[in-house]
Amino acid sequence: MSGRRLDQTASLTAQFNAWQRAAESMQRDGLLNDPQSGWFVTHPLLRAALTSPAAARWGLRLVDRWCAGLHALIVLRRRVSDDEVRSAARSGIGQVVMLGAGFDTSSQQLGSLPVTVFEVDAPTTQQAKQHLIAGNRGDESRLVWVPCDFERDDLTSRLLGAGFDTAAPSLVVWLGVTYYLTEAALESTLAQLTKLCAPGSRLVLDYGDPDIVGPDSRRREVRRGSRSVSRRGEPYRTGMTARQADELPARQGFQITEQLRIPELLRRYDPTGARALAPGDWTTVVTACLLYTSPSPRDLSTSRMPSSA
Repeated sequence: MSGRRLDQTASLTAQFNAWQRAAESMQRDGLLNDPQSGWFVTHPLLRAALTSPAAARWGLRLVDRWCAGLHALIVLRRRVSDDEVRSAARSGIGQVVMLGAGFDTSSQQLGSLPVTVFEVDAPTTQQAKQHLIAGNRGDESRLVWVPCDFERDDLTSRLLGAGFDTAAPSLVVWLGVTYYLTEAALESTLAQLTKLCAPGSRLVLDYGDPDIVGPDSRRREVRRGSRSVSRRGEPYRTGMTARQADELPARQGFQITEQLRIPELLRRYDPTGARALAPGDWTTVVTACLLYTSPSPRDLSTSRMPSSA
């Protein structure tokens, strides 16, 4: 989301997603194992909902009732990201870029994977995250902080200054962001990634359906989500059809390898339906591979990207 959002608002949004991941990790039949997300939940009400598995489950049920599919998306897009990090490492990719990283904890769960994680986000959010990781004795040994004010700073120069290797393939994880950008900004960012990343690089992103834009969707969960972000001053700006989501990255050299909607994610990661999560069908997680690159990164123009929710 936009760099206009300073620490309070940004951290509360990021905390809500971190809380969902932590709460899911507390469930006996949970679909995610990410207890480190709880490090970043400091809001009293959210903390109260992590005092026991029962309290966490009750809170997650409320989320499902309020916006069907939201919790499944938050949890399962992280599962896709985790799978892609492991797959990339097995194929020799050692650079992971988290665009708008928020309170993502991938860097804390690398184990023996030979991977360096470049976290790109607003300085205020990163400062809060650094403090909480240090307070919980987290591992920063393979984490490179890339502070980037998305309203003023150039993504490319920031990454290059942090030691990003443009000659080596990388995995770019870009989740919870495309909803808030215009299509022109999406295309501009993808163009920069094409120039920054070597052929064979991979991309994970998610997007919403066209009717997420505006408050008048016929679907209740979409209306609620759209109105909620609009009240925070960060309205959804872009939704896409599957065909548009194929064409947009393709224009910049990316080949889509998979598009998975929420019900399909649930069938993959919860085939027996044990968690009984609401399957609201309004978003998609995409994986893609970069087939070719554009000219030198020195030719890149300034990117303006929001921070992940």
